[in-house]
Amino acid sequence: MGTKKIRSLAIMAVIAIILISCGSSDKKKIELLSKENESLRMESKLKDSTINQFFAFMGEIERNLSIIKQKEQTISKTAIAGSELKPDVRQQIDEEIQTINMLMDKNRQTIAALHKKLKDANLKVIEFERMLASVTQQLDEKEHEIEQLKENLTRLNFTVSQLNARIDTLMEEKVEMNLKLQSQTTQLNTAWYAIGTQKELTENRVIDKTGGFLGMGKSTKMKAEFNQDYFVRIDITKTTSIPVAGRKAKLITTHPMDSYSLITNEKGVVVELKINDISKFWSVSKYLVIETE
Repeated sequence: MGTKKIRSLAIMAVIAIILISCGSSDKKKIELLSKENESLRMESKLKDSTINQFFAFMGEIERNLSIIKQKEQTISKTAIAGSELKPDVRQQIDEEIQTINMLMDKNRQTIAALHKKLKDANLKVIEFERMLASVTQQLDEKEHEIEQLKENLTRLNFTVSQLNARIDTLMEEKVEMNLKLQSQTTQLNTAWYAIGTQKELTENRVIDKTGGFLGMGKSTKMKAEFNQDYFVRIDITKTTSIPVAGRKAKLITTHPMDSYSLITNEKGVVVELKINDISKFWSVSKYLVIETE
């Protein structure tokens, strides 16, 4: 039985004696002893947890080293098979090397985490330190083996950047690609709309009148160089209704007639533009201009 546990039991025994022999005036002493006992119990629990984690991490390192060894053997056999490697074989070797690099990095990080945990828990056990030193030596030896393997692969025209690539590097590239794809998707799903009277739209440089003869027959169109700030941005996948307030309303921009409906209230006032077919409605333009009266 450890010193801490003996001390804890002794304190509990003292508490029991005090409870029997003393009255309420000694409650503070009892509370202090109880707190000390609880502190010792938490300290013991922390050390037990650290020891359990230590062996769990050590087991993980051993498993990683076993996987690395298998992959080394696979690469060696494949490389020896011939100097002319097919593209799919080269890709397989490349992926195996990246996995080895990732596992070695993970092992080093685990070793560092173990050192920190033992230090934080104030566990100075010679056996644990010996085990850490031993596994660190195994990693150093494995690192040397891997370097030798990489040197052999350079003779088969593998580049240094390939051999030193990490899975996390590939993941970063994948994340970057996903972000780019997400940005493109957002752009594809983005549309803009502007609503106002003819005067409001004209003053805000959204529309102008073009064509006609002697002032007659001019048509209202969206300006080529329009005022972007007057428009409201929307996500077309989430927007099927746009509020409108006007006795009358008409669309200046081009949108298929059968893809939307103008909804009126009991007084005949247009209150809403309802999009019935999202893809069709925005197929011609991602800009919508509604002129109201």
